Amino acid sequence: MSSHMSWRQPGRQVRTVALWSFPEDVLVETGAPDGSVLLLTRWGEIRVTDPDPTTVESLRRMSFGPVSLENVLRGVADDSVEDLRRRLSALLDRLQHVVVRSVGLADGLGPWLSALPLTPRAVFRLAPPADGLVWLSPAVQTRRESGGLVLEVPGGAFRVVLHRPDGGRLVDALAVPRTVAALVVAVALPAALVGEAVAHLLAAGVAVTGTHAERAAATSVDTQSARRAPE
Repeated sequence: MSSHMSWRQPGRQVRTVALWSFPEDVLVETGAPDGSVLLLTRWGEIRVTDPDPTTVESLRRMSFGPVSLENVLRGVADDSVEDLRRRLSALLDRLQHVVVRSVGLADGLGPWLSALPLTPRAVFRLAPPADGLVWLSPAVQTRRESGGLVLEVPGGAFRVVLHRPDGGRLVDALAVPRTVAALVVAVALPAALVGEAVAHLLAAGVAVTGTHAERAAATSVDTQSARRAPE
């Protein structure tokens, strides 16, 4: 059975997994005398001072590829796991411009979709998609690269990669405004996966909400405001 069809196994409970990693050009150096961790990025060095052992292990694993941080926290004592989760979340929020956010299925086959930051100002705010319509940004460009489908808006803060063949169905369905419920029917993929994928596309800025007419009206208002703005 091909990897992208594994969720169809009879009786299998579909569950999505949040995955975290660093881009391939980020190096993670541990073992400093003061216990700090040094991240070498394309935009300079970032030093994480006074990290706890769980944070060090999380950063180390992220340098090898997408990892579920809940798996790292699984071995932590119950009385301290929530505090460690909060501290790690706050750190990753500070590092979001060098963190790749991915979503996958609990099938051990890696990411289904990944959002890679492209600028030091990249901000990724993941939130559940609205109940309204969502579709691909009119400015988005698509291409095939290393077996995946790449989505990118010129000058945008993120590049999105759909790693599996069935990701193309979602992209095709998003050519017109649809609700998430309608997307699930159109692409015949698990609702949990479609919802998470749409949330990632919106956070990365390659998808937008509203109808064509609403987006055109908003663009027109923005353009008129810009023309009236004083120099």
